Amino acid sequence: MPLPDPRLDDLLSSATPSLEPLLRWLLKASPVHSVDGEARRTTRLRRLHAALTERGLTALLAEEWNHTSAIRLLAETGLPDRTSLVGEGFLRVVDRIIPRLDSEGDLYALLDRLELNEADAVWIEGLPEDLRIVWGSLLAPPPATWVHAARLLAHRAAAVGLSRDILSLDPGGSDADSPFFNLSRAVRERGERPHDPEARLAWEHCRAQCCRALDQAQDRIEDRGVSTDLVFRLELLGAQLDRIAQLLMFVSGDGDGAAFAAELVRGSAAQHGLRALLNTSVKRLARKVVDHTGDTGEHYIARNRREWWAMGWSAVGGGVLTAGTALFKYGLSALPLAPLLLGLSLTFNYTASFFLMQLLGFSLASKQPAMTAAALARTLETGNGQGREIELVAAITRTQVIATVGNVFAAIPAALLVSALWIWLTGHGPFGPETALHSLHGNHPFQGWTLLFAAATGVLLWMSSLAAGWAANWSAYRRLPEALAQSHRARALVGADGAQSLGHFVHRHISGFIGYLALGVLLIFVPMAFAFAGVHLEVRHVTLQAAALALAAGSLWAQGTLPWVDILWGLLGIALIGTLNFAVSFALALWTALRARDLSGRSRRRLWWGILKAFNRQPGRFLLPPKTGDILVSPHPGDTHA
Repeated sequence: MPLPDPRLDDLLSSATPSLEPLLRWLLKASPVHSVDGEARRTTRLRRLHAALTERGLTALLAEEWNHTSAIRLLAETGLPDRTSLVGEGFLRVVDRIIPRLDSEGDLYALLDRLELNEADAVWIEGLPEDLRIVWGSLLAPPPATWVHAARLLAHRAAAVGLSRDILSLDPGGSDADSPFFNLSRAVRERGERPHDPEARLAWEHCRAQCCRALDQAQDRIEDRGVSTDLVFRLELLGAQLDRIAQLLMFVSGDGDGAAFAAELVRGSAAQHGLRALLNTSVKRLARKVVDHTGDTGEHYIARNRREWWAMGWSAVGGGVLTAGTALFKYGLSALPLAPLLLGLSLTFNYTASFFLMQLLGFSLASKQPAMTAAALARTLETGNGQGREIELVAAITRTQVIATVGNVFAAIPAALLVSALWIWLTGHGPFGPETALHSLHGNHPFQGWTLLFAAATGVLLWMSSLAAGWAANWSAYRRLPEALAQSHRARALVGADGAQSLGHFVHRHISGFIGYLALGVLLIFVPMAFAFAGVHLEVRHVTLQAAALALAAGSLWAQGTLPWVDILWGLLGIALIGTLNFAVSFALALWTALRARDLSGRSRRRLWWGILKAFNRQPGRFLLPPKTGDILVSPHPGDTHA
C-alpha cells in the first residue's frame, strides 16, 4: 500500500482537481533514482492511481484527458505546424521568445508547457506492465478520437503531397495519378471499418504507393538540385504517413500505448528545437552544394603533365589580370569617394577582373582549394583505397603549387612592367611614398597581423566556394540551362540556336560567376563591416599581394629609395600568405564536405596519416609535376585521365 502524500492530498482536495498540477507533482520525482528498487516517479504514479480510485476521481481525470484537444495532441505533437522550413523555423523562434495564450485545457499546449525530455520518454517505456494496463485503460481515447486524428492528418498530408513542387518531380506522370489523391478516402474507410479486410488492404496499398512516390521523389532530387523547402516537405510527408499508420493501429486495438506515449514525449521535447528541424534539410542541401562544388573542383586538378602545364599557363593569365586589378584598386582607393561608393567601386573592380578570368579560362590559385576539397571528400566516400585518395591529394597539392607559382610569377613581372610604363609616362611611380611603404610593410609576415589576415582571407575564399556550389545547385534545381534553351522569350530575342547557346553558357559559367561575385563582395565589404564594428581587418590575398608588392617596389625605385630587406621580407610574406590562403580554405571546405557526407573521424585520421607518410617518402610527388605517363584515377569510377 503506497504511503500517503500530503501534497497529493492537497491537490485532490478540490471538487475538480486540475490535471496540470497533478502532472507537475508527478514529474518532480526522479525517473531514475529509486526507492526499494523502483523509481521514485513510478512510486508516485502508483500513489496517484490509488488516490484517484479511493476518491472516485478516475472518471473525472479520464474526461479531462479526453478533452476535445486530444485530436490535436495525437495528430500534431512532434510534427511541424508549417509546411515550409522558413515558416516553421520562424514560428519556433517566435515561440521561444514570445509567450502564447493557448485554449484552456488544451492537451497539446499542456504537454508543451511541461518541458519534457528524453529521460521522461525512457521512463514511460520502462513502466511495469501492471501500471501500463491500469493507466492505459484509464487514459486511452475512444476509437472516434483516433479516427478523427488520422483523418485530420490525412487531409494535411494529401494537401502537401499534391503541392505543385512535389508533383513536378514526376513530369511524365499525370497529377491525377498521384496516390495522395486517394489518401483521405483510404484513411476514412479504414477508420470507419477497422476490422474490414478490404478497408485494411486498401489503406495498406495506398500507403505503400505514397511511400513509393516519396522514395522516387527523393531519388529525383538527388539527380537534380535540392531545395530545403522541398526536402522539408518530403520529410514531413514521411512523418505524417507514419503517424497515420500508428493512429489507425489503435483504432483496431493493435497499438502499443506506452511506446506511442514515449514518442509523443520525444516529439514534444523536439517541437521547438531548431537543430532537429534544420538537421535533415540543411544537411541535404549542404551535400548537394559540396557535390556541385566538387564537380567544379574536378577542373582544378591536373592529372598528368599536360594538364599541369595547362594549369600553369592558365594561372599566368590570371596573374597578369590581377596586376591590373591591384593597380585599379589603389587608384580607386585614392579617390575622395564615400565609403559605400568606394566599396561598390572596388567590388566592381574585383568582380570585373574575376569575370574576365572566368570567360578567358584563366585561374585564380586561391579559389581552387575549396573546390578541390569537395572532390576529395567525394573520393573518400567511395572508399576505393587509400592509395587513390593519397594520389588525389598529391595532385591537388601540386596543382595548387603550379597555380600559385603561375599567379605570383606572372603578377610580379606584369606589375613591374606597369610600373615601368607609368614611370616612363609620368616621371614617377604609380604609388606615393606613404602608400608604397604601407603596401610593402603590409606583406611583412611578422609585423602587424599579416598572417592572421591571410587566414581570415582563406575563410572568405571558402565562403565564396559555398556560393558557387549553391548557385550550381539552384541552377540544377530550376533546370535553368534547359529552361533558357526552350524559353520563348529567349528564342524570340536571339533565335533557337542563340537560346541553346545561352543555356550552355549559363550551365558552364553560372557557378564561376556567382562564386567570383561573392568573392569580390566578401573581399571588400567584410573588412568594411568589421571596421564599422571597430575591428581592424584587411584582406591578404596571395596574388593581389604579390602584384601590390611589385607596384610598391617599382614606385620606391623611381624615388631612389628601394629597401631590399623589406622586399625580401615581403616575398617571404607572399609565400606564407599563399600557404595560409590554401590551408585555411582547403581545411574548411574539406571539413564541410566530410560533415555533409557523414564520414567518420577514423577515415579522416587514416587519410592524414597516410598523406604524412607518403610526403615523407616522396615530397616531390606533392610539389613537382607528375612524371610522363603517370595516370591519376579520376574520383568518378570509370573516368581515367592519361
